[in-house]
Amino acid sequence: MVLASFWENVWSGITTFFEKVGNFFMSENEYGLNVVARIIIAIVVLVLGVLLIKLFIALLKRLSGVKKGMSLDISAKSFFISALKILLYFVLAFVIVAILGINVSSAVGILSAVTVALGLALQDIIGMFASGILIFQTKNFHTGDHIKVCNSIGTEEGVVLKISLLYTTLLTFDGQKVYIPNNNITKANLTNFSDYKHRRGAVSIVLTYDSDPKEVMKVFQELVDTETNALKNPSPQVFISDFKDYGVEYTLRVYTEYNNYWGAIWSVRERVLQAIKEHGFKVATSTSLTIKDNKEQIEDK
Repeated sequence: MVLASFWENVWSGITTFFEKVGNFFMSENEYGLNVVARIIIAIVVLVLGVLLIKLFIALLKRLSGVKKGMSLDISAKSFFISALKILLYFVLAFVIVAILGINVSSAVGILSAVTVALGLALQDIIGMFASGILIFQTKNFHTGDHIKVCNSIGTEEGVVLKISLLYTTLLTFDGQKVYIPNNNITKANLTNFSDYKHRRGAVSIVLTYDSDPKEVMKVFQELVDTETNALKNPSPQVFISDFKDYGVEYTLRVYTEYNNYWGAIWSVRERVLQAIKEHGFKVATSTSLTIKDNKEQIEDK
């Protein structure tokens, strides 16, 4: 008798549970949709929404030239397309919540609290994001530019590969990728070597005082005038730049196209060395020796 009563109570509990579950899923809202229908609609909207967002972003990338690299300012467009993509997914999430009948006002309150907590925990990341926006606004450099970043952490130099939401990627001249946080760039001393298409290069050498300055300058002037990587306008220059204790410093100055800068410098250095050997010029070296005379004073006590 007791066992029969027990099983009767168990069966009654199971039946009541499934009845409540059924009533929950079959209960209709003001539009006549029950929970099952709303879930099905939410799944359909989610799938279609994700597909539409992906198609829209892909089309936007193609039209803007980001995907094929046709744009001069690829990183800026990529940045804003990524931000738009996040915004669209955010809107889609709110639509799904509304379809499911969840109280959006309470969800907004929870989202606000979570946002404040994340803001306190992710201050550095938010600063990097804000600095990224500042980089695009100021346009101090673009994708493909050769830049040098100097800050308290160190110095990095290379070609800009990408400017993303949080990081700027450089390709150094030894083939390494460097990811620099955007807030480190906005606080740094920045040199953009690509702002102007011409660069000025100089090679200096110190020769002894017994070298004939007229002959030296004539030889060096012919050298820079015939340098294939140097521009004719502005014209190359050779001048005495300084007088050292042990010799005279001569400077050879050339102007080049940006892409020919290092080729011109290396070529001028090599040809200067050849000219020194051919004409017997003597390179000055510092041979002075300073001897300090320390005198001790002995006081009688």
